[in-house]
Amino acid sequence: MLMRLVMIVLASVASIFVINYTGFYILDYTWQNILYGALIIIGIMILYKILTKFLKLFLFVVIVVPVIGICFYYIYSYVTGEPPSFMQF
Repeated sequence: MLMRLVMIVLASVASIFVINYTGFYILDYTWQNILYGALIIIGIMILYKILTKFLKLFLFVVIVVPVIGICFYYIYSYVTGEPPSFMQF
């Protein structure tokens, strides 16, 4: 746990260095800026963990369910000779 916190603080300092080096914005190396950077990194890590869990569900809904639906459509059409009529318009 302590090693993870040290790595987060080092990543925060490195991100301040990169921001200063690119000239995007000039930040001082104060404890407040390092703390803000560390909190943002922790927030991004939590968001990443949450989104990867929902990404699996999203991929299932977007890829697997339509493929199963298309397979059902073609198999039903092949067996019965007519497309399935789910709704009558």
